[in-house]
Amino acid sequence: MGVSVNIDNAIAEYKQKGGTTKFENSLRQVLEYAKNDENIKDVSDLAYLLGTAKEESDYSLQRWESDYSCNLLGKPYNKKPCEKALNYYRSTTGGKKNYYTLGTDKNGLPYFGRGLIQLTGKANYQKYGDLIGVDLLNDGDKALEPKNSFKIATTFLSTKRGGIYGKDGVKRSTFDMARDGDLTKARKSVNGGSKGLTQVNKYYNIWKEIIQNNLGGSQSLLDNIGSQSDKKKRIKTIMAIGLGVLVLGVSGTLTYLYLKKRGKLPNFMKKINI
Repeated sequence: MGVSVNIDNAIAEYKQKGGTTKFENSLRQVLEYAKNDENIKDVSDLAYLLGTAKEESDYSLQRWESDYSCNLLGKPYNKKPCEKALNYYRSTTGGKKNYYTLGTDKNGLPYFGRGLIQLTGKANYQKYGDLIGVDLLNDGDKALEPKNSFKIATTFLSTKRGGIYGKDGVKRSTFDMARDGDLTKARKSVNGGSKGLTQVNKYYNIWKEIIQNNLGGSQSLLDNIGSQSDKKKRIKTIMAIGLGVLVLGVSGTLTYLYLKKRGKLPNFMKKINI
């Protein structure tokens, strides 16, 4: 299914509203992928994906946890992250678990946060790797490949959950919760708590308006006629073109009927019946 927007216009409006990102090219790629993703059903889904992505990775499909400590913000590492990042994964500061004690892949790397929504933890790498058909458990770095990164995000957000996330005995996905206005639980389903809730909700609402204003994968006729002329002039141009087409249609029909009545229809018009 997917949701298609005019990417140039959407990003321009995002900037007009004060939105920023260090990864505009990645944001464009996310919006491109969203056009044909079956997990994204409507405006709310895409908006919540973008709100979450803003908080987790600043829209980067290739962010990885603690990349800033290696001066590699949104850039791939060579075989493994720098020692500063590895030491962070081993640390237990602030109640954080030592990622290495929770398992490693074939490259000896733990399952730290990777990708658009920072997939974290061995169980999640296995579950969402299976769901998207990619062996993330054996090679966690596959979560940093742009298509996989995007697919992990939309699969995670569209997966149905029960327990505290359900409603009236029915399982709900993160997307469902956002659509229901249950934004605190929607955030908890991603983060495990409320960290980043205000930021996610802010950008969710911003993106809902932007997407609604820019639905459609190409520029509208109003945007394409003329250069930067105001809308009134462009609307008048469209009306003039429409009137011209109408006049041509009427005059063409009258010409056909006139020739037919006098038996002077050219061969190419004889098969037409009006």
